[in-house]
Amino acid sequence: MNKSIKKRIISAFNYLKDNSLDNPYIFNNVRRVIAGNQKQTKLFVKKFLKSYKCKTVIDVCSGTGDFASSVDKGINYLGVDINEDYVNYSKNKYKKDKNKVFRIGDMLDRDQFNGKKFDAAMLISTIHHFSDYELNILLPILKKITRKIVIVADIIPDPPHAIERMFVRLDRGKYIRPEKEKIKILKKHFKIIKTMRIPSRFSIQYGVICQV
Repeated sequence: MNKSIKKRIISAFNYLKDNSLDNPYIFNNVRRVIAGNQKQTKLFVKKFLKSYKCKTVIDVCSGTGDFASSVDKGINYLGVDINEDYVNYSKNKYKKDKNKVFRIGDMLDRDQFNGKKFDAAMLISTIHHFSDYELNILLPILKKITRKIVIVADIIPDPPHAIERMFVRLDRGKYIRPEKEKIKILKKHFKIIKTMRIPSRFSIQYGVICQV
């Protein structure tokens, strides 16, 4: 890629990252450019929700509710995010689906679930926004409230192509970990059942299925 073009792309995305990505409409369009429709990641989620016969799901840091579409009708889904605009956008998007509920919440709050449990928890493009210290709070909470599986899909810092690495640099997450480091953290709390790389246009997700 021409260095001048690359510099302009980085400048434009840094501006968006700093000023606009909390807007759900802008966020969705930027994500679509980078990751496309994330079809393979959604199939990964859907496959394991089905194989473990999950009837209740919590989506941690659910964003604009994109992965709620991976959850089949009849499954009770709760999306939790700290961004009020994202939550309101998701509520409006799925307002006709009574099985999909969204709420504002901080997943590091240990007391917010009051004994409620879910068959599955989803951490999609989530863990690279949390420090090791924060994950050592979050993951035990998930272990406590999840009966069957935790589904993780998170970007890697070293994809093979230059344009993929450029978009990794532009991500808002400060804790983009190599695959082995992700596994090391998750293994402290869960049994690892499955791992795989999942390509998605200009990004690569590392998919992990954790059993409680």
